[in-house]
Amino acid sequence: MIIDLDSHLREGYFLDEIYKLDGPYARLTPVRVGGERGHKTKFIHSLDPISPQGRAAHAHPYIYDPEVRWRGGDIADRQQAGYDMQFRREGIKKEGVDKQIIFPTGISIATQNIGRLGLALARGYNNWVAKLVKGYEDIFWPVAMAPGGCPDAMADELRRCVKELGFKVGHLVPYCGTRNLDDPAYYPYYEAAQELNVPLFCHPNSNGDLVDRFDNFFKTHVLGRPMNCTPALIALVLGGVFEKFPKLKVAFFECSAEFPLYWMHRMDDDYEWAKDFSQLTGGIKMPPSEYVKRNCYFTCEADEKDLTRPIEEVGEDHILMATDYPHFDSEYPHTVSSIRERKDLTAKQKDKILGENAARLLNL
Repeated sequence: MIIDLDSHLREGYFLDEIYKLDGPYARLTPVRVGGERGHKTKFIHSLDPISPQGRAAHAHPYIYDPEVRWRGGDIADRQQAGYDMQFRREGIKKEGVDKQIIFPTGISIATQNIGRLGLALARGYNNWVAKLVKGYEDIFWPVAMAPGGCPDAMADELRRCVKELGFKVGHLVPYCGTRNLDDPAYYPYYEAAQELNVPLFCHPNSNGDLVDRFDNFFKTHVLGRPMNCTPALIALVLGGVFEKFPKLKVAFFECSAEFPLYWMHRMDDDYEWAKDFSQLTGGIKMPPSEYVKRNCYFTCEADEKDLTRPIEEVGEDHILMATDYPHFDSEYPHTVSSIRERKDLTAKQKDKILGENAARLLNL
């Protein structure tokens, strides 16, 4: 079984349907400007918590514009998979994928708005995506968005999504506002994930406090994933979250499998002196790299130059395959075949990366 751990929707074409709010938030429902839904659909709304500078720098509409036809137009054409599940089904057949995890593209709206509005938006998205994949539930598995800006509601929303909607995984923001992931406000969410035996997927936005200082998409794309995943990894490990919740499983996306190696080395190096000061270590009882190897999972890129070191240091059971379909930087439709053709991996390692590890992580 080939399992793709990372793909995306084009929910941005349907903001007025997904976030059709009522009660005190009704006035915040997005208003569509224009006719048909697609790449050029515009909305008047104030739901995106990303800063104006960050939003401007991250803009890259030319890549997906069907009139520009960037690189022949194949990438623009495949965006139909972002809302048409039969089209998506045919698309993943070309990649050889059997099952696929689905994220929204605009993750921040559903996960980083503050307070009860954040809960309303997370619930709105989760309800919409459950309906979107209806009839395809055996193939496409949505990630339950959790309102990181409303921590007291995260656990119950995860339980609802798992028990009522049939979701297999929950999302984990890398940070939200002034809160890092070792904030005790998030402990009930971790408890719920352990209780349900559900992994949490830390798929970051390209934007955030550490990224929005730059002025174009090239810079923000290079920095966005690792600069958001890094504070998440540091908080979970050095903040003692994995010590307090030893069965918690967290996967990190779009940073490469070599991403954790530097941080494992650096954390272990600093631990040698920090362990003498109990107030610094978050109650951890073993070298930080041991928590990474026990609790963390990482998606690899099919064209990474060297996967032998991540496999050796993180473990061959903790490396996963992800296509990022239908986004522009996906290796689609050559992700699976490129991994199969690698010379630095054994046949067993390839099988683990392409599906076996994911099947265990998702409790299939």
